[in-house]
Amino acid sequence: MISKELNLKLIEFLPEIKELYEEEVSWQEGDETGSHIVFSDVFVPYILKNFDNAEITKKNFKVIEDILNLHDEYADEVIALSVLENLFYEENIIDKVNEHLGLLSRKAFEQFKA
Repeated sequence: MISKELNLKLIEFLPEIKELYEEEVSWQEGDETGSHIVFSDVFVPYILKNFDNAEITKKNFKVIEDILNLHDEYADEVIALSVLENLFYEENIIDKVNEHLGLLSRKAFEQFKA
């Protein structure tokens, strides 16, 4: 998978962030913008902003799990390094993050505790 495919997959799974996504990529390479940038600068802030909304948070973590279920090396790397690692360092919500992790995301998240 390449950045463009993964970026569009994020929008497919989470269409409500399309406007935020377009704002971010409009001054870069559009859909070709690196997924690490998109996920860390668009998806992570969206997760954090909406963490008090249980329904949105549940959906956000389902998106993480759905992307990991693609079983794509690049997608796994982006989720691990640009999403889960950023969430790991949010000490004020770390316990809540743990509550929302699915099977694959929990496995990826555990590597940061080692």
